[in-house]
Amino acid sequence: MSSHSFPLVFNANTLALFRKRLLNCPKFKLNYKPDVKDAAVLVPLCIVQEKPSILFTVRNLNMRTHRGEISFPGGKKDDSDISIESTALREAQEEIGLNPSSVDILGCFSPLPNKTGSLKVYPYVGFIKDQVDLKKFNPDEVSSVFTLPIDYLIDPSVFRKIIPEYYS
Repeated sequence: MSSHSFPLVFNANTLALFRKRLLNCPKFKLNYKPDVKDAAVLVPLCIVQEKPSILFTVRNLNMRTHRGEISFPGGKKDDSDISIESTALREAQEEIGLNPSSVDILGCFSPLPNKTGSLKVYPYVGFIKDQVDLKKFNPDEVSSVFTLPIDYLIDPSVFRKIIPEYYS
């Protein structure tokens, strides 16, 4: 059973509320290495089988780093990227064939470090306006693409099964 009493929908009002809340995200002062590089990920909100969902990738097992991990599309900023937001969109296009014009960027959470503090990762939340093709991805970088409905992810009973140590 979901913890909220209303059906979640990605309509104009909901997306506007996400935008507003992303403007007021907490800012964290975290430790980074002196030669920190910028990176970005796209947290892709989408509708799959009429359900508001989040898209995830599984990194290719042959990758140098983070092999086999569940992730969001993303990577390091290139010199050719005009902004860190464009990094998130470029990486999503490279990894899962997502056309940047089909993504409505809603905002960005506070940047976070990777495990070693060598990357400052900017998580951009974007709504995919077009139908999602889960079979379209770059096999050199991604093993698979999947989505999970948000109602499932916010269900307390599911969360307890996935992350039981937080409830001990």
